[in-house]
Amino acid sequence: MTIKIVTDSTSSFPQELAEKENVGIIESKVMLEGKDLKELTEVDSKDLADSIPKLDPYPKTTMASPQEALDVFNQAVEEKFDEILYIGVSPTISNQFNSAKVAAKKVKDKTKVTLYECGLSTTSQGALVFNAVKLVKQGKKVDEVISILDEMKTQTLTIGVSPSFEILFKTGKIQKKASLAVMSSLLRLKPLYEIVLDKGAQGCGAGKGFKGAITKAAEKLSESQSKGKEYDLILSDAFNTKFFPLIESETKKEIKIKEVIKWKIPPCVMLSTGVKSFQITLVPHID
Repeated sequence: MTIKIVTDSTSSFPQELAEKENVGIIESKVMLEGKDLKELTEVDSKDLADSIPKLDPYPKTTMASPQEALDVFNQAVEEKFDEILYIGVSPTISNQFNSAKVAAKKVKDKTKVTLYECGLSTTSQGALVFNAVKLVKQGKKVDEVISILDEMKTQTLTIGVSPSFEILFKTGKIQKKASLAVMSSLLRLKPLYEIVLDKGAQGCGAGKGFKGAITKAAEKLSESQSKGKEYDLILSDAFNTKFFPLIESETKKEIKIKEVIKWKIPPCVMLSTGVKSFQITLVPHID
């Protein structure tokens, strides 16, 4: 049985890696100049990052339509895959899963589609996709892959760092308060958030400057992981790799890292977390 892995673009799974491993990507969209543009194939991330300070109103993002999800599934049918495993963000976090659900019904007579609510988003979701690809290449069946991912997702954690509270105010992630804006500016606070299972991004404090935020993030990651267990470290960024060496050294102080992987944050996530934001993800290593 041949299995096609499909996921969402907001999982941060790199487009070039998706092409190499033949992973299907259902793309979310960014509204720019009155047009809905697919975030990976129709938006230049660097151009968007450079233009954000001048954009008013702030760009909105939308999920892929059922037809766009169907296009990805139909591609798998044309490629003659026996089965599709869609690793999607849970409906409690995003309606994107519902588009895939509608599309799956339309191809049920052509191929089997398994919809897996992974419970995670952004790079945590991408980390599960990364390992699902490994498992499929090892010859695992869909039910075996899902069983492993069910355990893995409870041990996967992403801590994100945003450049300022202002971006979170703009996107409504937190309620704007004048006192918080002033205090964060004076103290150079960088907000932290974590990807919580079935809940999405949740604020988890702040650090003084990027270096202070990295120290706090490393502490949170260390507290959540099993001592002696091997992990992969995935670093994803929105044009800010400057602090990657520090993140690696801080993380490796308490956690056994097998592989360090570097990805880019996609446009829709960048609009929510800010240019210069980055995410630090730990996922159990599998060979």
